[in-house]
Amino acid sequence: MHEMSVAQNILEIVREHVSAEEEYKIKTIRLKIGELAGIVPDSLLFCFDAVKNGSSLHNASLDVEYVSITAQCKHCGKTSPLDYGVFFCPACSNADITLLTGNELNIVEIELDD
Repeated sequence: MHEMSVAQNILEIVREHVSAEEEYKIKTIRLKIGELAGIVPDSLLFCFDAVKNGSSLHNASLDVEYVSITAQCKHCGKTSPLDYGVFFCPACSNADITLLTGNELNIVEIELDD
């Protein structure tokens, strides 16, 4: 289960950007996770709860925004949402596409309590 290492990395990244004196104030960590990131959301939430317990970030919670897959066709130029596993342009059926979204695994915001 690689979600455990992802959860640990989230805490490490947050600690790099928040001073040790403010870690206990962290309320919410907002993430964007793409459909292609290979993360099982429930597993990540479970693992995050496990790794944060007993740490200075024990009050923190994850708020996850899931990002669907979109691509732009290099043939017709159309930007379209794609279903998982279907990697061709729905407008012209060309497989020469550029993925625009769906690979994200980003911390976008760290919210602190006042």
